[in-house]
Amino acid sequence: MQLYVEDGFLHAFQTTLGADDGCGVCYMLALLTDETLSHPALECVFTVQEEIGLCGAMELDTSSLKAKRLINLDNEAEGETCVSSSGGNDLLITKEIMGEDNQTPVYVLEIKGLLGGHSGGCIHLGRGNANKIAGRILFHLLKAGMDIRLVDITGGLKNNAIPRECTVAFASVQSYDELAYHIGQMEETIKKELEITDSGFYVDLHQDECDVCVTAKDSEAMISIMYLCQNGMLEMSPVIEKLPTLSLNMGIIRTHENSFTIDYSLRSPVKSLRDELSMQLETIAHLYGASVQISNEYPGWDYDPHSRLREQFQTFYQQYAHQPLKEVATHGGLETGVFKQKIPDLDIITYGPNMENVHTPDEKLDLASYLRSYECLVAFLETL
Repeated sequence: MQLYVEDGFLHAFQTTLGADDGCGVCYMLALLTDETLSHPALECVFTVQEEIGLCGAMELDTSSLKAKRLINLDNEAEGETCVSSSGGNDLLITKEIMGEDNQTPVYVLEIKGLLGGHSGGCIHLGRGNANKIAGRILFHLLKAGMDIRLVDITGGLKNNAIPRECTVAFASVQSYDELAYHIGQMEETIKKELEITDSGFYVDLHQDECDVCVTAKDSEAMISIMYLCQNGMLEMSPVIEKLPTLSLNMGIIRTHENSFTIDYSLRSPVKSLRDELSMQLETIAHLYGASVQISNEYPGWDYDPHSRLREQFQTFYQQYAHQPLKEVATHGGLETGVFKQKIPDLDIITYGPNMENVHTPDEKLDLASYLRSYECLVAFLETL
């Protein structure tokens, strides 16, 4: 990884920086190695595969932990603390596919220019999902009577990140000009829809070659699943402003040698809502001969109106930073929910420095905020 500093922000060249949650790791290592600091006994917990599905936290045996107070360092904004988080699960749709010889032209459709972002923090912002847009364009081509036989689909990198790009190769007897015209019409329509929330969107179409493709029947089934299955924010909280309470992200789409898969991330603090949404996706998948597998289910973290640790931190922060501590809730999944389930009487706060565009190549860390937040953490620990 090649790092560079620009305008006070730390970046990684052409890849994600990993400040989320490399910052928390660095803070804990610094605390453990600095013998000059004053603080209560510390139990530092390092987990793996948090972004994949809170896997490390889910498998952690907490029986040896004695602490009843938790400072979670997976936070992305200085001066605020998170007070609740969503539960969720992954859902994988798998469709077995058949191939056939191809003697017609092959075209490559690329969806590009989208902002992407974390599906927990950005799902309510109306940004385009490259996978969903690709499915929409392909479905409209089919409805226009065009021959579309898929060769390959590659969209998205993580199921919890809104996909910025999707590339679809397909065989067709249609001419380039005919396809370009219809795709161009769809591009203009979608551009208009996204002009406020995701104005960089564009489509590219060029020709390629391949002597095998997916059968027309299986291609239609795959495209129909992409088109019909829901995506995005579905419900907002009636209590907490701008907090989604039900969403799903069509995060990764792939064609494999004999199958096609869509990897979803579903989020809601209410398990029954997630279960209902999973059943809807499963029903659509079954209509087209596909199967569904649910995994990586994790609990939410409910707001605790009687948190003594949060009250202590609020008082401290007002005196230390001369400004009130902001309370926020997240639609993202946090390890706090897992730890709270494992240790029900755990009192929790979250804290961390300013970082932007996490989970994307545009991720950046405010270095001044990083240092201030660490100094604040050290000072708060001295009061406990």
